[in-house]
Amino acid sequence: MVDYGSGTGGSAIELLRVLDERGTSIELVLVDPLVSWFAKARDLLGHRNDVHFELSISQDESGKTVFRELDEMLAGRKADVIISSSTLHLIPEKELAGLSRQFAGCLVPGGVFVWYSGDVESGMRPPSAACLHDPYRLVRECLRDDVSRQAMLAKMREEDAARAERRVDRIFPIPFTIDLIQDALADAGFTGEISDHIVSFSNEDAERFILVPRLAEIAAPLIEGDERDTAIRGAIGEALLHMREVGTASEGGYRSHWLYGLHTIPPLR
Repeated sequence: MVDYGSGTGGSAIELLRVLDERGTSIELVLVDPLVSWFAKARDLLGHRNDVHFELSISQDESGKTVFRELDEMLAGRKADVIISSSTLHLIPEKELAGLSRQFAGCLVPGGVFVWYSGDVESGMRPPSAACLHDPYRLVRECLRDDVSRQAMLAKMREEDAARAERRVDRIFPIPFTIDLIQDALADAGFTGEISDHIVSFSNEDAERFILVPRLAEIAAPLIEGDERDTAIRGAIGEALLHMREVGTASEGGYRSHWLYGLHTIPPLR
């Protein structure tokens, strides 16, 4: 089994707990590009002989960071199941087709690909729910014209300031639609179905999430520390207030719309 985009290993821990209780043994390969988050997964699961770790980025001969092919990471082995927890929405649109082909090529005939994401747009989303990262895109807009931010950007060279703003915009990109995922998977040979569910997050959950250091870069170039955290807390408060006004949040938090995909590669006949 492959966990593609395993992050800190949260989904893998829960999966292994359930399988251990049932007495079911698997070989689990965790794949992720973030060294910092992968380090946490190693701390939590590195003691297990049935868990293996593959960093999905490397450097080519010129020193450029590149993504490794899944087949390379599996050394030619085939998986029975590939899972991807809250990861597909982070894949650039132009890479979805190629990644879907990688998944298809690395599964045994009859193999299963399971995924879920709260930040993919679809016609299934009710008016009373938002996409997972909508509050944080609103934070970005609240902070875009922040006086302190603009003062710091003004001190930078114009091209450096523009580059910094593009980098911040990429932290929480505009979500693409479910059609792109479905088309990519179908073209790769998958058949399957999509379901959905509403998941609620408290105001405290939202604030805690956006203050994670890597994500708090959304307030850059404000200096890390009290100045940045104060600006973010104010902006997330404004964002959640706006969401209450448009009906996607309540006093206690916001509602997010999640999509779940179950897809298979046809077995050999």
